Amino acid sequence: MTTPLFMRDVSLTLKLLTGTRVEFNCDAHTAEIVAEPGDTKEYQTLCPSGSFSAAGKSTYALHIVAAQDWSATGLARFLWENAGQLAEFQYQAHGAAVAPADATPGMTGTVTLVDPSYGGEADEYAELDVELPCQSKPALATAAFPAMAAADADADAIAAAEAFAAGESAGAAA
Repeated sequence: MTTPLFMRDVSLTLKLLTGTRVEFNCDAHTAEIVAEPGDTKEYQTLCPSGSFSAAGKSTYALHIVAAQDWSATGLARFLWENAGQLAEFQYQAHGAAVAPADATPGMTGTVTLVDPSYGGEADEYAELDVELPCQSKPALATAAFPAMAAADADADAIAAAEAFAAGESAGAAA
């Protein structure tokens, strides 16, 4: 039996390599991994059977079309303030509540963040349309997304320790 992909309720998270994970599903209208085949290289020699060709290496990008949300938690602001930085992504197109599995895989990878557009047409919601270049071919996730979850737990523990230390120093000052 086939399991066709129907896009409705997805999970799209980005995480700076030194930050915490942020989910942007409610900003996005389109999210897709785009593969661009490499150029075909051809070489012709002077003999009749001396024609050679090879396909070049494909490149990949995370393509996002989203409403421009410039609030502190919006995707547009996140991209603008972090353009040029690397970010890990986790993308589950089969549904936000669907765990990656063999029949419902997700994608993970690392992208370079780029600046979004600002503004748009009159009487329309302003959109951004970006292609975030992948550092390598994204990985097909057929099990839980462990890499960023572990990093988030570390970040949460560090934040809790910093908050506790700040509270102690504020108490000492009083």
